[in-house]
Amino acid sequence: MKIAVLGTGNMGKALISGLKKEYADKVSIIAYDPVEESLRGLDVSVVPPQDWFSDNNTPDVIIIAVKPSDAGSAISAFSSVKDDKKLKTLWLSIAAGVNIASIQKLLPSGAKICRVMPNTPALIGCGMSAFSLNENCTASDKKTAESILCAVGKCVSVPEKQLNAITGLSGSGPAYVYLFIEALIEGGITAGLPYATARECALQTVIGSAKMVMETGENTNALKLKVMSPGGTTAYGLKALEEYSFKDAVITAVADATKRADELAK
Repeated sequence: MKIAVLGTGNMGKALISGLKKEYADKVSIIAYDPVEESLRGLDVSVVPPQDWFSDNNTPDVIIIAVKPSDAGSAISAFSSVKDDKKLKTLWLSIAAGVNIASIQKLLPSGAKICRVMPNTPALIGCGMSAFSLNENCTASDKKTAESILCAVGKCVSVPEKQLNAITGLSGSGPAYVYLFIEALIEGGITAGLPYATARECALQTVIGSAKMVMETGENTNALKLKVMSPGGTTAYGLKALEEYSFKDAVITAVADATKRADELAK
């Protein structure tokens, strides 16, 4: 598979690294970024976009990994390329908030477009990405998108109208988790633990709890009840969280972030 990456910031580099690690010589990757510093350390061929469609080198996939404000100019760089060549490529955009309709205006009718909402844990191969395909994409295109995104974590296919909710949940979600971890650490310190001990205990507790949910498949409430005993420490801790509206605060955070994503999309 021939993959071209336009934009080699953190996410572009993460995808390149993940693809090389997962597929090795099964993929051919070229990349470009107008910021020369962003190209340093790339173990792939650096080729300017105007040369991507030369001869028989049409990319199977072009990953648009630029800032949302640069997406239009990035795609417009291919305006001189013949339409029949651009129709052969799957255009996969991770530019946040740039919808499929906006991308479609810059490409010929019939272009295959995939819009993706990734999150930052993709930088360490543990990302969660959601993607939406336009009506021109085939089952093969869906499989291609999955193979690329799963190289940096997990992915799920959703209707485009759900992507802003994904943004509010898993796109912004790492920040919520970091805040929770921070609170656990500070709670441990307040209770008398050294910072290093509190940090190690907090991190492993979050990691272990998430794995319990994933690997057992049990309902989170059932797992929660297994930790509790009548009148015990966990019951008192959860009571405090309820009194301070912890659960409601998290739900509101996701809802408000989704609302903001809706506003930015307009």
